[in-house]
Amino acid sequence: MKITHDEYMRQLTARAKHGSIPLHEVKGIARTITEGRAGRDLHSLLYAVARAGGPAYESLVASYLIYPEDPEVSALAVQTLAGHWRVGAKYSKQILELLSSPEWDLSDDAFMAAISGTGEILHDGFQAELLHALLKLGEEGRGEYDDDLMQRISVEAIARALGFSHAESMRPPEGVTRSEWSQGLLRAARDRLNEAAYTPRTP
Repeated sequence: MKITHDEYMRQLTARAKHGSIPLHEVKGIARTITEGRAGRDLHSLLYAVARAGGPAYESLVASYLIYPEDPEVSALAVQTLAGHWRVGAKYSKQILELLSSPEWDLSDDAFMAAISGTGEILHDGFQAELLHALLKLGEEGRGEYDDDLMQRISVEAIARALGFSHAESMRPPEGVTRSEWSQGLLRAARDRLNEAAYTPRTP
């Protein structure tokens, strides 16, 4: 019995989650993407390649970090590279661009992914420019009418950047208010940047 295209895509996503797509099929999917034939299925197909193909497809995924045509695809690329494969540090230029909240990212999908992704990048290694961008968002927001959620996510990303575990970065410890916790993390991030500014580089 022939299944519909939509049903095939649903099954593909499910199989990708469970790692049950054979490599020859992954190669075919990747070819569909690189040849520009993905169309409206790009997000699902890229997800399948990322999950089932793994880091062998890093360059393909990275090519969609900046993708104004579909910010959700950009977000997927950030999550894959920074969160799952831990190679986001190589793409700090693109991440910084997304942290600037580009106009094409109307629903903040790529922007929010970049905030969380930056926390993961900095958890693995210090980069002053990325921490500075994250700190500015945590302290000042974007000057918009409702930045509470974004600032909260920024603070949680800063916690990751400072070495906290995923669980520790999601909420303040018992007996500490979120405001106190947030201010403490922002101070620690500022101190970290100040230390880096005054630490001479080793030859």
